[in-house]
Amino acid sequence: MRKFVSSLLLTLFLQNVIAQNLNHVAFDTNGPMGECLFPHDENGNITFSGIVESPYCSDTIMGLAKEFIYDITKRYDAKTKNNLEGITKVACDMELKVGKNYLSLNIGGIDIGTWERAASTIRFNLMIEVRNHKYRYTLSDFYTERRRIHGAAKEQGPSNMIHWQRVNSLTKEINSARKSEKQEKQDQLELEKAQYQAEFNAVSDVINGLKNFAEIKDDF
Repeated sequence: MRKFVSSLLLTLFLQNVIAQNLNHVAFDTNGPMGECLFPHDENGNITFSGIVESPYCSDTIMGLAKEFIYDITKRYDAKTKNNLEGITKVACDMELKVGKNYLSLNIGGIDIGTWERAASTIRFNLMIEVRNHKYRYTLSDFYTERRRIHGAAKEQGPSNMIHWQRVNSLTKEINSARKSEKQEKQDQLELEKAQYQAEFNAVSDVINGLKNFAEIKDDF
């Protein structure tokens, strides 16, 4: 029992240290959704889709599609799950880790260590449907997880929605901050916007690859 209590107290203490290191107190997230990088429909759903012509037969395109997904997992240290390989399509749920940040812990003047973690993770479904001499790619069901901000701003949710909740929350924090703190808060807001841009850039890179993977290149 004594070990359990000691472990619980240490856990609560570490959580408090982590909360202090984050240095955020977020406010109400209600507010307008501004310009979004990810296109979405009236329900907030994000979908990217396109049809690409190819000189190859369906079997060749299918093989190249599988290689493309494999290459993406290696390039981004990405993860896939719920993989589907059919006769005319391949699909998976993909998880891309975007950017890095670091968490340092110091207890009683003792440096416990520094941990590296993804600044954010963006998840989506990827499907490639294959026919002779063409294929269609579709990315959908986008969902984002960001580093935590205490308060009303959420850390997980649909990509555009989570971004603007956090922008509105941080904006209200800036407006209520002391003059000496405003620049620090503004820097935090700029980091939020930059991370959203980095997520969009990563997805755009995947889409550019989807448009061109059915090209055999002799790059050995």
